[in-house]
Amino acid sequence: MKKLKKSKNIIKLILFVGMLYLFIYLGTKDYHLDVADNIRFASEYKDISKNNLYKYINENEALELLNGKTGILFLGFSSNIWSHYYADYLNEMASFHNLKEIYYYDFYKDRQLNNKTYQKIVQKLDSYLISSDTNKKELSAPTVVMIKNGEIVYFDNEILYLTGDIKPEEYFTDYRKNLIRMNFDKAILAMLGEEE
Repeated sequence: MKKLKKSKNIIKLILFVGMLYLFIYLGTKDYHLDVADNIRFASEYKDISKNNLYKYINENEALELLNGKTGILFLGFSSNIWSHYYADYLNEMASFHNLKEIYYYDFYKDRQLNNKTYQKIVQKLDSYLISSDTNKKELSAPTVVMIKNGEIVYFDNEILYLTGDIKPEEYFTDYRKNLIRMNFDKAILAMLGEEE
């Protein structure tokens, strides 16, 4: 009887240790699923189709783009409602020109941290940025930068200059929608070296 009780206790202990091991193993396992950038972007920007051109890049890749590459850099973050409108019009025009990607840099956290790479990006765009009330220059959302071989051929952060309490749906009249599309169209042609 004692042997049977002892055997049961050993089995319970083995099962307990085994379950403990499984809990630890399953708790530390990385369940990160790779989601395509266009799907991820559409989930953050609800009005944007899953068939978008957005490719996520980090601050180092954004700086690399500014330092000699060619492409469209969209600076924004999904909690900024104006970024949603810009993202839509920019994607529309880039798709019209059969571009493969728009580089998307969500700079929100980097701006808060003010890390060295973020500072280098700000320094690279210094002549295009305006100073805040505290005489500090920083990135604002939304901003569109088009770069050809490291040279900025287009820069737009026009929304920063708006005064008053205007909503994007009020601001983007048919005239302004067409104007921003036309501006993006001309800038993409300049970036591609096909200016009219």
